[in-house]
Amino acid sequence: MCKLKLCSKELDKISEESPERADLFIAADNMKSELEELRENYTKFALLSQNGRGKSYILNLLMLMTADNEEEYLKNNKNLNLPQDFKDNTLLENLTEADHTNLPEVVKDFIKSVANKKKDFKTLLQCVCHQLPNVTNIDSSLKSLSRIESYFSSNARFNIDPYFLPQKGIVGNYESTTKCIIHLRYGSLYQMKVDYFSDEELKQQLFELVAMDKCDNTNENENIKEKAQECLQARYEILTDEIFSNTNKDTLRTPDDIPLSNEVLEFAGKTELYLGLGRNSTHDRLAIQSALKGLTNPQEDDESKTEEMKKRIAAVKEIVIYVPCKILYGGKEILEMPGTDDSDPIAMDFIRNALEEVDAVILITENGFKICEKEVKDMLSESRFLQKCMDDPDNYKLLLLTYPEKNSKWQFGVRDKDKIQKLEHEEKKKRDKELKEVRKMLNMESDSFHEEYIFTSYILPVLHTSILAQKGTEYKVIAENEKFLKITGIKNLIIQLDEFVLSRQKNSFNEVRLQLSHFHREINGEINREEARKIVQTLSVKSFKTTFEDSLNERSEQLEIKLRKNIEQMLCDYVKELVNGILPEIESKAVAKWKSAQDQVTTIGVYSPYFCGKNPIYKVCLFNILFDDLAIEQNSIFTAILDKINQLLDNYKITAIAHFTKELNTLLINLGSETKVTSEFVKGVIEDVLTDALKWYLGKKKLPFSQKTMKKYMEKSQRSSLQDIILKPNFKKSSLEESKKRTSGDIAKCFAQMRKDFIQRLLDLHGQRFGTFHGKLWLRNGSSKIWQQLISHIRSLSRDRDLDNQSDTINRLIIMLSVEFN
Repeated sequence: MCKLKLCSKELDKISEESPERADLFIAADNMKSELEELRENYTKFALLSQNGRGKSYILNLLMLMTADNEEEYLKNNKNLNLPQDFKDNTLLENLTEADHTNLPEVVKDFIKSVANKKKDFKTLLQCVCHQLPNVTNIDSSLKSLSRIESYFSSNARFNIDPYFLPQKGIVGNYESTTKCIIHLRYGSLYQMKVDYFSDEELKQQLFELVAMDKCDNTNENENIKEKAQECLQARYEILTDEIFSNTNKDTLRTPDDIPLSNEVLEFAGKTELYLGLGRNSTHDRLAIQSALKGLTNPQEDDESKTEEMKKRIAAVKEIVIYVPCKILYGGKEILEMPGTDDSDPIAMDFIRNALEEVDAVILITENGFKICEKEVKDMLSESRFLQKCMDDPDNYKLLLLTYPEKNSKWQFGVRDKDKIQKLEHEEKKKRDKELKEVRKMLNMESDSFHEEYIFTSYILPVLHTSILAQKGTEYKVIAENEKFLKITGIKNLIIQLDEFVLSRQKNSFNEVRLQLSHFHREINGEINREEARKIVQTLSVKSFKTTFEDSLNERSEQLEIKLRKNIEQMLCDYVKELVNGILPEIESKAVAKWKSAQDQVTTIGVYSPYFCGKNPIYKVCLFNILFDDLAIEQNSIFTAILDKINQLLDNYKITAIAHFTKELNTLLINLGSETKVTSEFVKGVIEDVLTDALKWYLGKKKLPFSQKTMKKYMEKSQRSSLQDIILKPNFKKSSLEESKKRTSGDIAKCFAQMRKDFIQRLLDLHGQRFGTFHGKLWLRNGSSKIWQQLISHIRSLSRDRDLDNQSDTINRLIIMLSVEFN
């Protein structure tokens, strides 16, 4: 990222110094797009374990040892723009690029989601920004954290306050501290965004109790049901201020009848932002920490505040936190999740959904994966994440970490050098056992098992942090304790995280390097210097240039419009035909499956819209009954769609090269020249820019037109059609037999709606992707980038080569990009 920023800055500079070099301006503009794409695309690592295994504690130590110091914090937030710094009546649409650059990340995220850009920025933010709690324990927190030094130096037990994430305390230590997914990202400022479930989602979740109340227990997992009922009842009483056992169940006929309390309705569906001030890192850290603690495990002395916070905890949907800790550098996002043994079905749903989306899983156990809890193994294997690792090992990663430091035998001090050396040998034996267990879970032979993509290690974060906290010069402390630091596993863990992120970003990086190489290499043109000078001189006549380029731009735009319509037509007709070709058989299988399974349905809970037919409590999953057979066929559908799109893009490329060849030859004819350029000459000059634009249509990181995105859209279409056609109409207190009968008749409607919704999602994606494609073809002044690239090259041919002083600069940039750092 640092290299790309330097390249972008340097190209900006030389393109400003040489305004005639439109190709360099285009390169600078493209590089900004690459940077923005990388910034907004996070590599997601999910932390998976049972409750009480130390996820929060480990993350706190990793953040403590990699946190920006006070000097860095002040420097990085020197130009910070907080909402209160803006003038009144500043509309969202009038925010400048500099305004956006210096806003906190959570504010940027929030304003992107606001559709109406005519809204007043300051007024809008005042509604969502919350005041940070007062902090009075700065000195005691710093003193507490300093105690970790004694662990290594004197083998002393210590007790320190949590660095940032809440950990178990005396009150509520029997509960999970992480109630929802907490997303951790790097930001120069401590800041937090909290999203709450909408009232509709909360009512759907709580109506499950009515379904359970009427449930025949014989066909359900009784243990899971009992725990889920207990958790949902506790949430019901918190969110409604009513005792469920005293509620008149006959009045609760649909989810809309659930009586949420007025306090809950005030914040349901809303977003809250919490922002540090950027002046003191410890103050901001503790203030955000206090706000976060109130949303996970409140321990307020004021009883009324405790009750209010319990309501918020029960309604929290997602928390995103930006912290200035280098463990998160480079586009990493770490997801701290509830424990897999959590009995709350909402928390279990959080985990399942996260495992479907993340790029890597960090699984934490106390004694190793082979003997870890069954719930953890089941959750991992049921998510299909392991299979994705094997099918696409370059894009997914599994990290199996053993954290044994709770055990006194695994606590080491400065006098334990002999003990620490045994770990290296033990680690190799453990890895063999771990890999064998994973292979067994996947039922794979050794020759098809990609063991190199699975990382295993003991980690001793307390030892590592304590060594770094020792008094003395930093390099001496590290040199004297090299053996200890090597065996803690922390350095290797950080390297693994960084290398995985880099491997996913390398394509973008290499494309920039190739683009710079294109500018640097000599292209032997078919136009001689004299003819090139004639073209340049003619185009310097403003009246001719304007008339000629206006006409050229209009014809170029028509080519683009034709491509857009061709793709839209293909998505409407071809995809419909493709899906219709396989749906009748899938539908008939779904109907047959439903007929054989419906007798096992004894409760309307199976129809809960919130879980979209995947409620973990019940053995009958409507989603699987309807769509499992479609999952087998869908990859062939996605491949066929991409083949058609690529065919249309290739045709456009051939047409565009022919178009610009014709336009250049028309210009030469107008000048009375007998020279004619070939399409190969034009292709050599404009192909890179044209190819880059077409790649941007397909997308790279952010919402790409790929199999992965189409799979995601297919599932969204399946979920929404299932909710609208089958689940919502039947999730109410009515005759279960009638509901089952309606389901049989509505399966065909559900598939028809799914097909329609899927095509619409593809059309919407096409609209977004075509917007980025258009931006790659046109400069801000409305002229064609491709034509400017061609003319810029001809302009360079018209000059003596030794006058082109950009060559050395670009060569240095290429060398910088090529250098690898260890």
